[in-house]
Parts: sequence; C-alpha cells; structure tokens
Amino acid sequence: MALNVKVNSYKKLKGLPRFVYILAIFTALGMSAGLYRLVAGLGSTTNLSTVFPWGLWISFDLTTVALSGAAFTLAMLVYVFHMHELHAAVRPTVLFGLLGYSSVLVILFFDLGRWDRFWHFLVYPNLTSALFEVSWCIAIYTTILVYEFSPVILERFNNNKLMAFVEKITIPMVIAGITLSSMHQSSLGALFVIAMPRIHPLWYSIIQPEFFFTSSLAAGIATIIVGSHVSIRLFGKTLGQKTIEKLGSLMPWFLGIYLALKLGELIVTGEFGLLFTSGIFSLLYLAELTVGVMVPLVMFLMKKVRISNKLSLVGALFVIAGIVMNRFDISWFVLKPINGVTYFPSWIEIALLVGVISGILLVFSLISHFLPVFTETVSVQSSAEIDAPNLQPVQIPAGD
Repeated sequence: MALNVKVNSYKKLKGLPRFVYILAIFTALGMSAGLYRLVAGLGSTTNLSTVFPWGLWISFDLTTVALSGAAFTLAMLVYVFHMHELHAAVRPTVLFGLLGYSSVLVILFFDLGRWDRFWHFLVYPNLTSALFEVSWCIAIYTTILVYEFSPVILERFNNNKLMAFVEKITIPMVIAGITLSSMHQSSLGALFVIAMPRIHPLWYSIIQPEFFFTSSLAAGIATIIVGSHVSIRLFGKTLGQKTIEKLGSLMPWFLGIYLALKLGELIVTGEFGLLFTSGIFSLLYLAELTVGVMVPLVMFLMKKVRISNKLSLVGALFVIAGIVMNRFDISWFVLKPINGVTYFPSWIEIALLVGVISGILLVFSLISHFLPVFTETVSVQSSAEIDAPNLQPVQIPAGD
C-alpha cells in the first residue's frame, strides 16, 4: 500500500508542467534575497528611508489585498445573496485568496525594521491605529480562509466526520470573513486619509476607505474571470460560460458606483478642474479612470462581451490594470518628495517581490495538482471550446 502511494506521488510529480520548476527556481532566489535582507537590515538592502518608508512592497501588498478580495466578494455573492450558480468558482478563488493574503503577511514581515518583533501587535495593541486594525483583520481573515479551504483537504483524505462539522459552521464563518475583509479593505484606504500633506489633491479624499472597498469588489470579480481563463492554460479547467456571464453582469454595478464616487467627490470638493490642469498627474488619474473603470464599464454593459470568455478576459484585465495603477499611484508615484528625496526600489526589493509572486503561483499550481480544487469546473480539451456556450459546471453539493 505504501509503495503504491509513493509510486502514485512520483508519477504526479513527474506530471507537473515545466513552468513549475522555473517558478521553484525564482522562489528560491527570491527567498535567498529575503534572508540576506533579514541579516543585513533594511538600510543596506533597500532604498527605503524616513521620507519614503513605504515603497514597492507596500504597493504590491495593497494591490494583492484588492485582488485577493475575490474570496470575500464571491463568498458574499454565494452565501449571503444566494447566487449558487457561482459556486463552481469558490474553491480556486478561496485558494487564491488564501495565498494572496499569506503573501501579504510574508511581505509585511520583511518590511518591518525589527522583523523579530512581528508578534508585538498581538500583545501590545494600539487601539487608535488603523494599521493595528488592518494587521488583526488580515491575520484573522487568513485563518478563516484556511477554514474555508479545509473542505478541499478533508475531501482528499476522506475525513467525512470533520467535513460534516465544518459544513455546519460554514455560514457564520463566511459572514465573519466577509466582515473582517470589508473592514480592512476600508482601513487600508483610511491610512491615506492621514497622509494629506504628501498626496496629490486628485488622490486625496476623506472617503478613501469607500474608494478602496468599492474598487476591491470590482477587482475581486475581475480576478475570478482572469483566473478562470488562466486555469484553462495551466490545468485544462475553467468555469462554465454561464458563470462567467453572471460575473460579468455584476461588474457594471461595482464599476459604476466606484466611478460615481470618484467623480462626485471631485465635483463636491471643487477639484474637478484638476483633472485637466495637473500635468503628469492628470494623465495618471485619467489613465486610472479610463483604463480601469470607463473602458471595462462600457464593455461589460454589452451582452456580447459577457457571453464571451475571451472578451470578458480582456475587460477583466482592464479592471486589474486600473487597480494596479491606483494602488501604485497613491502609495508611491504621487507622493510628494521632501527635500528632493525620491525613491526607486533596490534589486533586493525587486528580487524578493519576484520570489514571493513566484511562490504564490508555485504553491497554487502544486495544491491544484494534488488536491480537488477544480471539482466543480469543466474540462476544456482545446482552445476552440473556450467560448462554447454549452460549457456548464459539474454540480456537487455545496459546503465549502
């Protein structure tokens, strides 16, 4: 019996695609750079300073948190609003969310000046700090994501008793996860409310928490759509066309609310004219709104886009591009220099980030290869099937 298990495991390892080994190499190199950073310190390994204490890593964290919002967005739609036709996307989305939040915790660990005191926020609470709330919410929500993903592991090892217990508390745990994720998505925006002297007026807003939360909903939907297409190339699995269409029909609502908030805030504060008089900053802001909001908003209003996996992918990529631009702009590109001090990441910062991203993709690929992550998706044998209207997910009982 043990011999058969070893043989089967070896065969599965041999069946891994070649890109997995490339990801493993980049992950190892990135973690090596990370270990050097821990030994040598932030000062000698990064270009961070008292003027720019947050750089590339924080911009990545903000982007990853927004994209990982796919997990809480989908959980809200499936378990709260009872859109059970989207259930097929739950497992891969929860896995991506779990890995995304885990990567945020990893980067935050490396970003601490005294990394050996990473646990201090647990026992020395600063109840007036937005970062304290963010830290606790991310840590607890990551734990909840582990719970939400646990049915995949239990199913793999046929632990029916524990599975039954997990299913009984699914709804309260999901609601707790939605609450925590909503809180810290908003709190991340609150961090930039207190940075008024450094942020360009186009990006500064007292309702920044609402901006961050609303945009994370659109980012979550876009991430699911993109993930369904990527899974075709990597695993030969995808979501049914009806599922993609349903997700696409929700996108105009989230994007429309976000656009109304952004433009409405500029009008109310009398700063609308800055859209056309701020030079490079006007171009950056208009690029965010055009690429990340207006173009995909118009696209997803059209049924021919929503019923096409390929066109939906293009629209979702526009949304993600807009999210990336927004998070990098507000946390890095539009910050005013002090005494001429500017910032550009060091090679250690870039190498560590590449290693973390590679690690996310590596672990996702390995888990998806060995565990039943795509049980409710459909198999795609050829690229000609990608836009086939009759693709439907295989239904299994809910309980993730």
